[in-house]
Order: sequence, then C-alpha cells, then structure tokens
Amino acid sequence: MKYILGILFYSAAIANDTWHVPRECETIQEAIDIAETGDEIIISAGVWKEQLVIDGKSIYIHSEAGAEETVIHAGGMGVVVRCTGGTLTIFEGFTIRGGKAIQGGGVCIENSSPTFRLCLIDFNSAEEGGGAYVLRGTPVFEQCCFSFNLAEKGDGIWAKHARPELTACIFAGDSIGWESGEMVTIRDTNSPAGACCIRDVCVQTASVACWEAGGLYRGEATTCVEACAPVCDEDVTGDGVVNSTDVLRVISSFGFCP
Repeated sequence: MKYILGILFYSAAIANDTWHVPRECETIQEAIDIAETGDEIIISAGVWKEQLVIDGKSIYIHSEAGAEETVIHAGGMGVVVRCTGGTLTIFEGFTIRGGKAIQGGGVCIENSSPTFRLCLIDFNSAEEGGGAYVLRGTPVFEQCCFSFNLAEKGDGIWAKHARPELTACIFAGDSIGWESGEMVTIRDTNSPAGACCIRDVCVQTASVACWEAGGLYRGEATTCVEACAPVCDEDVTGDGVVNSTDVLRVISSFGFCP
C-alpha cells in the first residue's frame, strides 16, 4: 500500500505546481502555506532561519544544492520541522539544525508519516527526541545522519506508539529510544532484515545489528508480529529465557545509591 501511495503521490506531483524559494516565495513556510497536496517546493542554497509546520498536506520539498549547502535553522526557538495531520510530505537534502523543544528539537512528528531523505539532523535538543520525536505514525528516514543532538530520552530519535523506518542512516553517538514502541525498522540498503526482540520493543534489522544491540534475532524475513512475544519482566536480559544469567545481571547492578 505504501508503494501504491507513493506512485499516486508522484503522479499527482507531475500535474501540479512547482514553487521556488526565494524566487517565487520569500520563505519556505510561505511556499508550504500556498502549496497544495502534490505540489513541489524547490529551495535554494542558504541558511533559512525558520520553524516549519506542515499540517495535513503531502508535498515534495527538496533543496537544489544538497544538505550541506541548505540549512533550516530554528535558532533555539522551537522545533525546526513539525509534521501533523497525516502528512506524507517528503523532505530531501536539508540540514535540520538549532531546534530546541520539549519534544522533538529537530523534527516533531505526530500522527503522520513523512519521509526524510539525505538529511543531516544535528545540534538540536529536547527532553524527548533531540533529533526527532515520533508520536504515532510510520515516518521514513533514508540516508540521514543524526549527530550532536541532546535529549534526556533519545538523543537521535524517541518514538512513542510509532513504527518509524530507518534505512542506511548514521547515528554518530546519538541514541535511539522507544516508549510503548510497536516496531522500528533499522537496516542498511543491502542486508536482509528480520525481527529483533529487545525487551518490549521489536526492531526489524539485520542479524549483526540486532546482536550488537543485545537483542534476540529471530531470523531473516521474520516479522515482529509473529516472532516477538510480549515482554516478561523476569527476563532481564531480554533473551527469551529466565535463567541464572538474569540473576547475575541483577546482582551486577547492586551498589550504593548516589
């Protein structure tokens, strides 16, 4: 279904309008406000000091010169890019920087499934999701780099009741976290993915990445729905078995409180 929607989206884009910033619109947000679903917005190189909001529309927003030359900077005044209302908008070729918020400094996604492609998401901060915060939805991050983001929960991404897909992304010291997670897909473009059970979270990823994360890999082509059982509180290590290893993990945590 996702691929069918993608085909329909791009077919509509061919027939609809193209907006250039700053040639036709002075700001990116102005172009977003004018554009209708299926339109294309092309952004010239430069530092754009804006906070973008896309509510419901599904448009294609991309840079002319690539992420290193096209920066959207919130100046520490809030979220850089906020996506709500079921938007399927595609963002391609931007640096998303300078966001500061309670949830999602760089990107805040609520009930939406946008795609971020070839983006640098860096130097953002939040309480939850310094780089990106996802509350319900299936957003896609393709070939994006998360770095130098700060948060109490999830420097890179924090997902809640969501199913984000991460393909060929780099997390340079940034963490990924979940709360009440359903499924997260993390893979490169070549490795076959399978279900990886990590405590109460299921991740679709390759075997090596799963093992390095301390997860239990269920095999190629397996799905989270069929492979990962509900969490067992006694299974401290998350390996699907309650045994002496779990006891040793608890004992190793003994010590004095600060």
